[in-house]
Amino acid sequence: MEPRIGFCTNAVGAHIAYATWGQGPAMVISPSYFAAITPYKTLPEVRYALDSFARYHTVVIYDQQGAGLSDRNRTVFTLESELSDLETVIDHLKLNSLILFGASMSGPIVTAYAAKYPERVTHLVLYGTYANYGKFITEEFKASLVSLLRQPDNWIGRRTVLSIAGPQSPIDYLEWLVGLMKDVTTPENAGHFMEMHYTLDVTHLCPLVQTPTIVMHRKGDLLIDFKAGLELASLIPNARFVPLEGTIHFYFLGDTESFLNNIFEFLNDPITDDKATKPARPATKTSGHDVFISFAFEDKEAAAKIYTHLKGSGICPFWCEEITAGGDYPQLLGEAIRNSKSFLLVLSDSSDNSASVRKETTIAHNNKKPIIPVRIKNILPKNLEYLTANSLFYDAFPQPLEQHLLRLTNDIKKTISSKVDKKEKIK
Repeated sequence: MEPRIGFCTNAVGAHIAYATWGQGPAMVISPSYFAAITPYKTLPEVRYALDSFARYHTVVIYDQQGAGLSDRNRTVFTLESELSDLETVIDHLKLNSLILFGASMSGPIVTAYAAKYPERVTHLVLYGTYANYGKFITEEFKASLVSLLRQPDNWIGRRTVLSIAGPQSPIDYLEWLVGLMKDVTTPENAGHFMEMHYTLDVTHLCPLVQTPTIVMHRKGDLLIDFKAGLELASLIPNARFVPLEGTIHFYFLGDTESFLNNIFEFLNDPITDDKATKPARPATKTSGHDVFISFAFEDKEAAAKIYTHLKGSGICPFWCEEITAGGDYPQLLGEAIRNSKSFLLVLSDSSDNSASVRKETTIAHNNKKPIIPVRIKNILPKNLEYLTANSLFYDAFPQPLEQHLLRLTNDIKKTISSKVDKKEKIK
């Protein structure tokens, strides 16, 4: 069932976009990351999680003022303005009884609503959130991240936030989310939203919540400290606290089944094993590759050209773009390196200073894979010097890179062939 999109007008005359679908008791989900409608339509994992609720409930999502399909013009970013918009959507839909769900920065807003309207809220569901987030991070971190998000081209700020929130997510998925974040709001508003995120404090309202409440938090959450979830649960009378395994902040990635099943149990909804509705993402193939390509994010364009040329030349390459979104990224990456016949390192200043590239190269070195450093810039490795000491370097400069790819491809074929011959002699 496709959501029906509508609009209502808030207290300051701005249009708020909302969407509804499903059947059953109303479940209002406050937007965790600025907007909710576009992510539902764009990301299969979000759709799967929310459609799971819609099997038993009428789901209501909306976009915050300043983001998504709602009016982008906004000057006030406070708990009171967010609470007012939530009230506007609920009143517009004439909901007198509802379940409230809040994750991340929307947790304090739904908590405030439950404290104010105990007669309306039947259940309060909280995930990966807090009563007062600001006390768990330094002022320097707050200021630097807000500043990055407010830059006209705030790619670094957006990617920093999402890299912390989804540390095991593939690079391509993070890029997808980064682009989505750019589409749903402006850099200035993104800075304001994050600033509000740091200043929201509902510590004094938590004891007023009379609604049955469940608080879930992943133990390794790097964006919002696990201790913040513990504190929130301790402040709400009789709240049920459920620690979850994992490091990914986003509820729609990682072990979503534990997340969903705990909510179903809390709401007395049937727990089913309905695999048919899950996002159709093929499993990552980590074996049968000739060469693993390792690169720093800054060198992705060069890595893509090498990957494409090798593939077109009959070589079977692997790079991180092939890892299925939502999978166990470090584990799959390690398997692909160990199962590949050789290891190609796109070498530049960026990769020499990249912790992830160093980790990948170490795995290749420890597994005795032929390491093929391809210099796209005229540098000598410092951090990777030990790992590449016995390797023959290939120079792919000066530009254009394409003029060097034929020679590189022929040399890789020789390396692969040489390794196969050695294995046959051993047999």
